[in-house]
Amino acid sequence: MLPTEGPVCVALPRSVARTILMRLAIDRSTGVPLVFDIMRPDPIFILGIMPRSGTNYLWDLLCLHPQCAPARSPIREDFFLEASDHLLGYIRDVEERWDPMWGEFGEDLTRLFRESLGDGLVSYLWVERERRLLSKTPSVRHLDRFFTFFPRASLIVLVRDGRSVVQSCMSTFGWDFDRAARSWAAAANEIRRFQSKIRRPTDRYLLVRYEDLLDDLRGSLSGIFRFLDLDEEPYDFEASARLPVRGSSFYFGPGRESVHWEPVERSPDFDPKARWRAWPRRLHERFEWLAGEQLRFFGYPDQTEPVRRPGRMIAHRLADWMWLARSTGRRFVFRMRIRAGGGTRPLRERLGIAKPRV
Repeated sequence: MLPTEGPVCVALPRSVARTILMRLAIDRSTGVPLVFDIMRPDPIFILGIMPRSGTNYLWDLLCLHPQCAPARSPIREDFFLEASDHLLGYIRDVEERWDPMWGEFGEDLTRLFRESLGDGLVSYLWVERERRLLSKTPSVRHLDRFFTFFPRASLIVLVRDGRSVVQSCMSTFGWDFDRAARSWAAAANEIRRFQSKIRRPTDRYLLVRYEDLLDDLRGSLSGIFRFLDLDEEPYDFEASARLPVRGSSFYFGPGRESVHWEPVERSPDFDPKARWRAWPRRLHERFEWLAGEQLRFFGYPDQTEPVRRPGRMIAHRLADWMWLARSTGRRFVFRMRIRAGGGTRPLRERLGIAKPRV
């Protein structure tokens, strides 16, 4: 029997409570939130293992949900974590100016400082306040700092078969094979370290494979919606299946010959998982040498056996040294060009080679 006097406490789903608090926090005369902290925004961040990993595709899929809203236009990728060295440096410089005579500055104060900066960044991106912010970045650099700045956010880390990423980076950016494979392996290691050290509840973090979205779109989206506490009922699954292709490294659409970001109608033969299968054996072996362990960590099947023969191991180590030498040489030349550019700029401006500085 319910009590006849006193308050009655009812547990509400997170999405319902969010809507109620939002309505209470809005000034009816202006439509502007009165206090940011009255209602936590519960944003959604997608971090792709690296460029060409499908972050645009997943972002497009989730934007079809009526409870999700993109970031402030025209910001399509936030890169908050990738540039977070500056934020930590700012906090450190500010705290060094605080006088110890004022009192004790404990770790809790620093933690609150970091979280408050994160709240400010979310507030900057969050325009449609009646829906949840959805932002993305094709990078997992400084992934370990995510919950330092955004402890109340939901994090989706998107991974893709490293061989597909390598092929796409070579086709799109002109990267050499080793650079692309090494970059993917390094990013995979960043995710592995994050998973081994994460202390936050698992209901704030989800790992998604791009290929699972392609193979079982509805099932994968249903799992993501459960993780995000989003209702499936208003979502248009038919529209998600018809979603056009954007930014493909090989499927450009009629009249196009290079990568672009305009939507292209998906044809039945569109298969973004198969291009690396045409690699010669030496490239399969090279990828296994550079990133085979990381590939298996995410559950992707091998195409070749691990390199164990002494002769092949020596050959790959020589290839490693040659690639490192070339990369070091390119960086040296780049730095010299930058240095020379400053000294010769006046002459280049007079010759019309460089634009005069305003």
